[in-house]
Amino acid sequence: MPRFKRIKSGRNLVLLPGSVEKVLLAQALLNDVRARYPKQALDVMTPMGLTNLVKRFPQVDELWNMPEPNMGVKVFWNAGVTLQGKDYDRAWVLPERFKPALIPALANIPERTGYRGLYRYALLMDIRLARKDLHPHLVDRYRALAWDIGEPLPDYQPVKLKVDKAQQAALIQQHQLNLDKPILAWSPGTRNVPKTSLNCAASLEQIEAQLLQAIEQGWQIWLFASRHERLEITDLLARMDARVQAAVSNLAGLLSWDEVVDLMALAKVQLANDNALALLALSCGLPTYLTVANKTPENLGQAAGLGAQWLDVNLLANHLIPWY
Repeated sequence: MPRFKRIKSGRNLVLLPGSVEKVLLAQALLNDVRARYPKQALDVMTPMGLTNLVKRFPQVDELWNMPEPNMGVKVFWNAGVTLQGKDYDRAWVLPERFKPALIPALANIPERTGYRGLYRYALLMDIRLARKDLHPHLVDRYRALAWDIGEPLPDYQPVKLKVDKAQQAALIQQHQLNLDKPILAWSPGTRNVPKTSLNCAASLEQIEAQLLQAIEQGWQIWLFASRHERLEITDLLARMDARVQAAVSNLAGLLSWDEVVDLMALAKVQLANDNALALLALSCGLPTYLTVANKTPENLGQAAGLGAQWLDVNLLANHLIPWY
């Protein structure tokens, strides 16, 4: 028995990664931390560009801005010093670089957990080795940090992102959307889609045929994509049937991440590539289908770790019928 046991009653801090895909996957870790320490406040630190999205996480009590990766060590040093005296007991460092690990160390947080990385041995107290053989999905590797080494992961319990009803109504009016038909969210962008997932994705002609069937069944289509994918989406729509073009409300590049949450929450189901918007739809509680032409990718992709379903493109219309 140790001679002295510190009573832990302070706050918990999670330093989130810098990409939207990894931030959405990290929400599963926040669920586990909240479940394991239900009486302690849970704060997060995230890059400035993702703060509007992270504010929608129901697990978060307070939000801090993390310095950008290209900033100097002194900025990260000052960020850690700023957190001194904030009553933090534990910190989880999800970025695998050196500079983010400086922040909880300089904040004097006693328990600091993260995966092994360059020059991080003196900065983290609980250093883990990523076991891809045990946890092939990145979301499971994040979740493993919330529990003791070797402890089995509990079943994942998703929590829906918060919706701003006032902003939702304003967006409907701004983009001249209507709710008289069930909404199929479509996210065909290929930015940051794993290569193995992209190689197995259905062709544009196959998806077009299924969308035409969905339109005939009474669906309307809202197309979501990031601003980086606008040219790709414009070219994609130009090659599609005029009936599909007429039924699609193209929102590509017009929305911030929190605005996507508000509109995505109105949809009944999502059709997507294995991208960030597939993860976002799952966080909004939507059934999400990743259409595949031949076979399921060997690594199952990133969205499958949160419950997305790989589906033969020819069976898509049959799966949409129950939602009509």
